[in-house]
Amino acid sequence: MREEPFYELAYRFRRILVPVCQLGAARLRELLSVAADFGERYGASAVFLYVTQSESDPSIEELKRAIGEYMSKRGVKHEFKIRKLGEGETVASEIVKELSEGGYDMVILASRGYYGASALLYSSTSVAVAIAANTSVLILR
Repeated sequence: MREEPFYELAYRFRRILVPVCQLGAARLRELLSVAADFGERYGASAVFLYVTQSESDPSIEELKRAIGEYMSKRGVKHEFKIRKLGEGETVASEIVKELSEGGYDMVILASRGYYGASALLYSSTSVAVAIAANTSVLILR
């Protein structure tokens, strides 16, 4: 007998933030797959966030298109936001700002593989967000 998903989660994770950057195709697909799964199973909407130093970055449109195609194919509500880095800000601080301003229930982050002391040494964005986030955090390793 197949066990059904635990639908109490559907009330906990309605709006999910998914920060994205220039990832390899396989890593991006993995991140999109997890976000889409939350959308399909629990009705969550995904907000993809790209933090940049310049809004004229040509890779933004390509990334936005790839995300849109994938999520639309899966039938998941989504949007794409861009935040420009302010003076003295980091990618992690911009993500945390978006979390506190946007009313999110969860953030899904892709890790570059650092953990423990090496994560602190190399200024891991995912670890910094996990420490400062005001919501649930899922880090994909």
